[in-house]
Amino acid sequence: MLFRPCLVIIVAASTLMAAPATAAPPASADRAAAQSTDTLLARGLAAFNRGDYAAARRDFRVLARRDVPAAETLLGTMTANGQGAAANQAVAAAWFLRAARRGYGPAQLALAGAFAQGRGVPRDPARASALARAAAGQGQPGAAQFAARLEPRRYARLGTVHLKATKP
Repeated sequence: MLFRPCLVIIVAASTLMAAPATAAPPASADRAAAQSTDTLLARGLAAFNRGDYAAARRDFRVLARRDVPAAETLLGTMTANGQGAAANQAVAAAWFLRAARRGYGPAQLALAGAFAQGRGVPRDPARASALARAAAGQGQPGAAQFAARLEPRRYARLGTVHLKATKP
């Protein structure tokens, strides 16, 4: 059945005219979207700390839509650990990548760990080392040590020392 454009406009206009003058209250997601970033982050962290992962995930998703890298990193951590949803390493790595591209140190370090161990992404020690060094450059605790552990020369030296020590 074909509708003529003028008929559709008339039906749409009459529907709008018949709508009540008062708007319905916004849904909870709309109310969350209207709140400040700091308020949502604090509320999401409080929910996370008390184990209410569904509420934390809701708040962090609103913040992720605002491109808040801390929320994206927390969503990655929750997804990796199966908190509030089934564990999925690939989705977790995608959340880490999204925040790491913004230069967020904790996300860079988390993504470095994923690349180092091949969790949700192909194992890539060189990329893991580069990400860990980037996080270390921002002063991320533990990043410099992690980057040093990923250095291939370190493993070669350790192997040489170990072989010399075990020879009779």
